Amino acid sequence: MSGLRPAGMTAWPCSLRVMTLLSYGADMASTLGEQHDRSQSGITADQLEAVTGCAELVNSGRSRAGEQLRELPDVQALGDRYAFGGTAVPRDLARLRAHRDRLDAVAAACETGAEKAAIELLNVLLTQTGAVPQIVAHDGRGPHIHVSRPTALLADRIAAHFAMGLAELVVAGQSGRLRSCAAPGCRDVFLDVSRNRSRRYCDSRTCGNRLHVAAYRTRRAAAG
Repeated sequence: MSGLRPAGMTAWPCSLRVMTLLSYGADMASTLGEQHDRSQSGITADQLEAVTGCAELVNSGRSRAGEQLRELPDVQALGDRYAFGGTAVPRDLARLRAHRDRLDAVAAACETGAEKAAIELLNVLLTQTGAVPQIVAHDGRGPHIHVSRPTALLADRIAAHFAMGLAELVVAGQSGRLRSCAAPGCRDVFLDVSRNRSRRYCDSRTCGNRLHVAAYRTRRAAAG
């Protein structure tokens, strides 16, 4: 994808392979590559998918390489990857960037424990995107929730769906699991689903490993 890389998914403790089944945002089957015990976090696969997408969107504005949501095809590619039907129109780009700024502010509020601020920001965003949650059942699938109308702007549908993922974290008392990478120079946000909420890096194979290597070299140098 131009701008938004599938590698953005590596900011999670498991790889998330998404297979599109239907044309609405949350209508997809998610396969979690590395198994983990979600009984400790209470986070469902659907919620993990939504917050994964939210983190990818937020990180597109936090990237050390600069703006990653550069052109309209970037919006379309993100929508396609998360199975939102429809075609992006010119105003979707600026609108999704604006929604992203608010989602970034929500992530920052969650990380600092400012729950009231996170709730206020989420409520404003859900209003701005025209979110109208509805319980539906179709195409052989049981009851589930659509966050917004299929006729809404693509940017609004994306943001509303991701905002609901964060809203569920807040309601469940799990907002503290959303945090920024502790590695110097990396600001990527990620969801910590570890049992004791001890995860520090967006990706232990990149940011975490670099810090461990740097610490090892420092110790070697100090030892002479």
